[in-house]
Amino acid sequence: MAKKHKKEHSRIQAQPPAKDRFPAWLVWPVFAAWSFFVLKSYYGRFPMDFNSLFVILSPEQYTSWLFSVLPGHLLNIFLAAAFLFSCFSLGRLALRSGGFKFSGVLEETVFSCGTGLGLLASYVFILAVFKALYAWPVAAFLTAGGTAGIADLRRHPLPVATGPRGFGAADLTALGVLMLALLLNLVGTLSPEIFYDALVYHLAVPGFYVIKHGITRMPFNFYSDLPFTHGMLYAAALLVKGEILAKFLNYLAGALTAGAVIAMGARWFSLRTGLWGAAIFYTVGHAMLASWSAGTEALLMLFSTLALYAALLRSDEEMRWFWLAAAFSGLAMGVKYTGFFTAVGVMLIYVLAAWHSGRAGAVADPAAIKTGRPFSALKNLALFTLIASVFVGPWLIKNYLYTGNPVFPFLSGLLGTGPMSDPVKLKNFIANASQMGPFNIGTWFMTPWNVTMGHVGNSEYFSPLFLLLLPAAFLLGAPAGAAFTGLWVFFLAIWGGWSVSSTMVRFLTPAYPAAGLIMAAYLFSPGHKALKASLKVIVLAGCITGVYWAGVICYMQGRWKPVTGAVGKDEYLSHTQPTYPYSAYSAIKFINENTAANAKVMFVGDERSFYLKRDFIVSSVYDRTAIVEYAAAAKDGDDLYARLKADGITHLLLNVAEAIRLGRDYRMFYWDERARNVFYDFWGKHVSEAFAYEEQEKGRAFNRVAVYTITEQVPPGSPPPFNMMKEIIMKNIDAR
Repeated sequence: MAKKHKKEHSRIQAQPPAKDRFPAWLVWPVFAAWSFFVLKSYYGRFPMDFNSLFVILSPEQYTSWLFSVLPGHLLNIFLAAAFLFSCFSLGRLALRSGGFKFSGVLEETVFSCGTGLGLLASYVFILAVFKALYAWPVAAFLTAGGTAGIADLRRHPLPVATGPRGFGAADLTALGVLMLALLLNLVGTLSPEIFYDALVYHLAVPGFYVIKHGITRMPFNFYSDLPFTHGMLYAAALLVKGEILAKFLNYLAGALTAGAVIAMGARWFSLRTGLWGAAIFYTVGHAMLASWSAGTEALLMLFSTLALYAALLRSDEEMRWFWLAAAFSGLAMGVKYTGFFTAVGVMLIYVLAAWHSGRAGAVADPAAIKTGRPFSALKNLALFTLIASVFVGPWLIKNYLYTGNPVFPFLSGLLGTGPMSDPVKLKNFIANASQMGPFNIGTWFMTPWNVTMGHVGNSEYFSPLFLLLLPAAFLLGAPAGAAFTGLWVFFLAIWGGWSVSSTMVRFLTPAYPAAGLIMAAYLFSPGHKALKASLKVIVLAGCITGVYWAGVICYMQGRWKPVTGAVGKDEYLSHTQPTYPYSAYSAIKFINENTAANAKVMFVGDERSFYLKRDFIVSSVYDRTAIVEYAAAAKDGDDLYARLKADGITHLLLNVAEAIRLGRDYRMFYWDERARNVFYDFWGKHVSEAFAYEEQEKGRAFNRVAVYTITEQVPPGSPPPFNMMKEIIMKNIDAR
């Protein structure tokens, strides 16, 4: 018997390895030709300039004043770490009480942090609803969480993490590139916020809520009626420290997402696979920019990835993971409506798994698939929807109460736009956000190519790796397992929803982590070792390219200057920077420092209200313009003054060059002749200049921002200030 067993064992050992699904003579030429075509086209479109790299890497420009600002940076990093630890502690306590078990320290950490962030966002929302949005309840909540977390860690310490084993030179290079990206993103995070959308609404709306101590209607800023789960986290950060802490939430969200990808790779494939997957997605330029700006993409990416992770952990015996996936899907939708694609992807993973389970059960019991399983699956999907609704539903209810449309501004033709909105402008917003014309199958098919090659607006410097690897990766041999199938289902669900609704590539960020892990899993699947070794070199080059372009953008925007102390924050924000045109910060700073606490400002010609610490009215370019509406409703200048005074408005902030730009491009000043003359009459009688600042370039002024005090009557003998609206802004707009 022993001899027979030994003979069988020898025969098994002698069997040749399984053949590749596709022969090398086919796979090599396909990848060689496709790689040459894609990379030649990409680098021909976006060539790397090594001369600029030498300029960026010159160390002397960064060191002169660095030590003077280093204590402040260390304080911000410490506060961000403490903030995250409190969220981690809250999340860990909640998950342990729910009976969740984890396979390692990294898996437990990312789930705990994500859960804690969700709990904090929900808590701040409750504070905001009840007009209790003050620093002390937020600080008390975080302090309690951190204190409880320290005690809990003493009783239930985290498992000891083991270091990587067997990493080769290529793996260490991938790790180095990932660490370099993390460092560059840290520099961007420590710089003052200049992201236009953040200054208009991502930070501006929660900043307004902080001023008003709760959720308050912003009638001329429709962005305030979008979901704002991320805004609740930003509000907490603003109350604790300021915008740098709010930006750190995005940095930490990106880093946690990378950690989740590494943990997913370690669980289902290998630690090496997870590392490469994290490096591939995290070094995409758009993911890096999202990590240092206070927008939606980084937090949406984190909640979406955790929803995917939890869905892949689900089994028939562990449905709690599916309910956790529902919670994260709801949080994703609460950050952005496109989080709906995340929920669809998670539900499709469940449906596919349930279908396979049903087929397996039908072998033993043919009636099982026809009776219990479909009903059970539908019940679970309904419960999933209910749980997700707990986290997104409050925002839909708020929007319905304010606008009559729970998904405002979408479906406005069916559900309406509310009394304060301009339907035409909202339609323009949706068109600009989607960047799509009428659906065309040919254009749709070419979207991956057009996005990669920068032929679509706002897609410049996207990674070439997605187009290079994903279409032909099946030739390399797919790793086995339900987890790999789930990754593809999730990626295709998000990509499919995105591809028919937008070409804005940063809206695709929730799919980046899954795509990165898919590509890495192919690279480390059995077979075609020599080809995959060559592809790894290309992947590393693509990752380095992403870091390079992010570094160029960071440098061109001058973000390093306030970080290294080369210029102060106020000076930096007061001047135009790339993607930060015609700053009004100097006027905002004057108002913050020189007006009464009960002052109220109306912005004229600028939609960026963040950094203002006083009550205000601001108009987005896709809304009706406040000053135009006030002037149209008034009989004359005196009546306009009375209306402004009745609403508590004490000052006007005018940004001349930005007003011209917005007036030309977005028709911000659409008043008729009568309303315009009402404003001019008001200007001559009730306005006095309190502050003015001219921004100059090469000795020539190219913008002027000013603050005007609204007065009952201009002092006798004092001429009214020069009417910039009449003589400069409207003449330039009308001349176009």
